[in-house]
Amino acid sequence: MPLSDALRGNGFVRVLEADSIAELDTVIAGEPAGELALISLEFGPAADRVIEELLRAGWFRALVTVPFNDSGPVIRAFGAGASGFLRGAPARPEAPNEPVIDYHLSEREIEVIRLVADGRSNRWVGQQLGVSMLTVKSHMARISRKFGTGDRAHIVGRALRAGVIR
Repeated sequence: MPLSDALRGNGFVRVLEADSIAELDTVIAGEPAGELALISLEFGPAADRVIEELLRAGWFRALVTVPFNDSGPVIRAFGAGASGFLRGAPARPEAPNEPVIDYHLSEREIEVIRLVADGRSNRWVGQQLGVSMLTVKSHMARISRKFGTGDRAHIVGRALRAGVIR
């Protein structure tokens, strides 16, 4: 059952649908703002503009649906104001899809990434795990080498994409 049908069935949700960016623009211009907008990142870079416009138009939250394994569009959507994302299978077979990579992380490295994904500092993570801030920094350095990036957001994005964390 499509999500829109399930939402309509509860009687409390107004569902507006659009199959193109032009239809989304019409919805934004002609409909009153709502509580939640779901925007598919299959619309490409235009989805970022739509997110910004929905929020300016008074929509309370914008969630993006991510039908592929690429963190770049998700990061851009958050930059545009998205509140969160839902990950699912591609609606179109030609949607980009990356293979899942095994980064060979230790259990402790996974614990560290989970806490970092919650926006925690190295000091806070260390306190929670009973280790020093320098030990957490050392874990992050090893994780960075394994992921090929020193950027915390990219590490978290890659960990999410690889299924290391949820």
